[in-house]
Amino acid sequence: MRGFDFVAPTTISATLKAAKGRSTKYIAGGTNFLPDLRHQHDGPAKVVIDLMRVSALQGISSSKGQIKLGALATMTDLLTNKTILKEAPILAAMSEKFAGPIIRNRATVAGNIVDGGPAADAVPPLLALRAKVRLASEKGRRTVDLDKFLTGYRQTAIRSNELITAVTFPSPGRNHKWGYYKLARRNAMAITVVGVAVVLKVRRKKVEEAGISLGSVTAAPIRCYEAEKILEGNVVNLELAQKAAEACAAVATPIDDIRASAEYRKLMCEVLPRRLICQALDISQDNE
Repeated sequence: MRGFDFVAPTTISATLKAAKGRSTKYIAGGTNFLPDLRHQHDGPAKVVIDLMRVSALQGISSSKGQIKLGALATMTDLLTNKTILKEAPILAAMSEKFAGPIIRNRATVAGNIVDGGPAADAVPPLLALRAKVRLASEKGRRTVDLDKFLTGYRQTAIRSNELITAVTFPSPGRNHKWGYYKLARRNAMAITVVGVAVVLKVRRKKVEEAGISLGSVTAAPIRCYEAEKILEGNVVNLELAQKAAEACAAVATPIDDIRASAEYRKLMCEVLPRRLICQALDISQDNE
């Protein structure tokens, strides 16, 4: 990308006006944008729009049972925000394993989602929370379920000159159970080998609603719908947890790369979901 205009609006309307009718790239934290700029992954654009001064895209809030993450909410925000720590601690657990402090201070929720990468760390927990993506353009606003927003390898449902304004999800409730695990070659500054997120709403020992997702084992992170159905409406024991884990592995289509083999990843798509489900629901795993 060479020879572009650079603008830094302060409102959403000014941002959309600057993008209208022009080949546009947005920059926020820049942790994906700048490497892509250097290597020309995204092709040319006529204008680059800096979003960091748009206050309407910032902040985290809770209202009427809905949690709203502004598009510019950073990984550090997820790690420290009181609403997240109380309502959705799985996001704080994810952020703790995300890169390092300098990157966490810059990387944004929307940037991690819109990049569309299979190893995007924020996506599996948000999928398990049944998140939605709010979008705006000069033609209007719309909301897309996150699992429908991700359409393929580094591909999303975002339209030309459309902007992510927020990510929302229903509060899972204070008594929900959850688990998150990032399997990687080392404990920090590592790309995910297999990512797993589990969110379970439990009432009177029955799982009323389940959210289970995998990252880095398909072209884009996915929800494991069949695994969720196996748990929902049931008092879960080790046998059901195992069946759900097998359903997770069944939908994984991992590849071999320098970090792990497809065979190993496939095995972990069964082992890790079972472990997280059992840990969340305090089910004994004595045979492990």
